[in-house]
Amino acid sequence: MMSSLDAADREVKRRVIAGATLILTLAFTIPLIARATGGASPVRTPLAALAPLAALVALAATALAVGVTWWLAVIIAIPTAFLVGWQLPPRRRRRPQREPASATRSAGAEGIELRFLTLNAFVGRASPAAVVSRLRELAPDIFAVQELTPELAASLAAEGLTELLPFSCLDPRRGSTGIGLWSRWPLDQIPVVPERQGAELRAKLDLGWPVTITAVHLAAPMGGRQPAWQRDMDRLLRELTEVEGQHLVAGDFNASRDHSAFRRLLAARFADSADAAEHRPWPGFTWPANRRYPPVMRLDHILVSQPGAVVREARTAGIAGSDHRALLAVIELRRPPAGEQP
Repeated sequence: MMSSLDAADREVKRRVIAGATLILTLAFTIPLIARATGGASPVRTPLAALAPLAALVALAATALAVGVTWWLAVIIAIPTAFLVGWQLPPRRRRRPQREPASATRSAGAEGIELRFLTLNAFVGRASPAAVVSRLRELAPDIFAVQELTPELAASLAAEGLTELLPFSCLDPRRGSTGIGLWSRWPLDQIPVVPERQGAELRAKLDLGWPVTITAVHLAAPMGGRQPAWQRDMDRLLRELTEVEGQHLVAGDFNASRDHSAFRRLLAARFADSADAAEHRPWPGFTWPANRRYPPVMRLDHILVSQPGAVVREARTAGIAGSDHRALLAVIELRRPPAGEQP
């Protein structure tokens, strides 16, 4: 009698586990399909962004499936391997030997170490005091801000930002479309195409050779804005491929490697600093940063053109008041050969 009750109890538990496995499998399959098909539609774009979470759900489903039957675990493990593999960091390149004194901060040297910080200020809600405190701690040479409001720009100046980074190109606006660039060195602003849903600033930086800096903020592909996001991504790709020489692109792309549109940017001679850095915490997620749980997506990026750039470090930093973590990249830029300078 007892053995039959035990068997019945085990069968009930098995069915409960099987049901939970099925639910989890359905939950991760939808983002899996969206990611596998490129995430290029109003429905698939936001779903593809959930691929990091889907990878965790898939691992849980695989673990539960072991308690049902081995062959079910094997079947679920196959899509799980794809989801997890998509989230693993790319293999680091072999670290090149540093040339003596190549990574100085003098613009006349053969190479220069440039510290680039980017932050989405959450419609100007980021604490100006916290921002400037982080700037003093991280000592960036270039600082890009998205969702820059006129009030935040004025408050940052009052807190002493311009003493740290005296040169700027600013386009502060009400709402989420403001954007700004501050620099240790003079910036020569370059006009950009105005017909876009998001925001963009571009400037030329003279380090002894010209370097183009582009700050971007693409609108989130939600609430019917996915077609505009897709057009902006396609337009940005065309613009980036037309820029000659060394190029750094930073900001809130509202995109990740789980979107084919962003992967096309990386294929156009760019590397994501969080992928390419010699020292990098993984996964380096940046959003959301104002919840009780940790960030689950990497929407903020600093892209570096190849060759001629080596990313030494990439890391994130919390800023009070913002729903994004700031992203810092330490980049060694090398002077192009004389014949390759634009």
